[in-house]
Amino acid sequence: MRKIKISLYIIIIISLSSCGYSRLNDQSNEFKFNSIEINGDKRLSYILKNNLNLLSKPESKKSYDLLINLSSSKTSKIKDTAGKTTRFSVFLNADLKLTDNNKAIKNRSFTASNDYSVSNNHSDTIRNEKNSIQNNIDSLSEEITKYIQLINLN
Repeated sequence: MRKIKISLYIIIIISLSSCGYSRLNDQSNEFKFNSIEINGDKRLSYILKNNLNLLSKPESKKSYDLLINLSSSKTSKIKDTAGKTTRFSVFLNADLKLTDNNKAIKNRSFTASNDYSVSNNHSDTIRNEKNSIQNNIDSLSEEITKYIQLINLN
């Protein structure tokens, strides 16, 4: 009986210690940007460029040149009975032109939209607008990097 318990403990310990997770193919995340050129609003371009540069690995073999045309728009979404806008929609469009080592060019458009409410204080409304624009930029940079990672898989 004692031998069975000892062997059972050993089997459990071995099975638990060998359960490890590791990625099999992590090469899709390795790429670098030779140049990133963004046309559009300077502040938005700067934030998007910084988000993309964080993912670039200088020692990678796969390199890309990015040209992004960035445009933003704000539209009134909901109005109250007096005709005052109570909710705005902010749209951010990015037209990506991606050139890789072999000079192959890929074009793709990305869009992000977000809503924000008009507050009683003007400063709160401005803060809501900035937060929604920041969320749009974050989602655009995430979509662009996912797209580049998918290209690397092929």
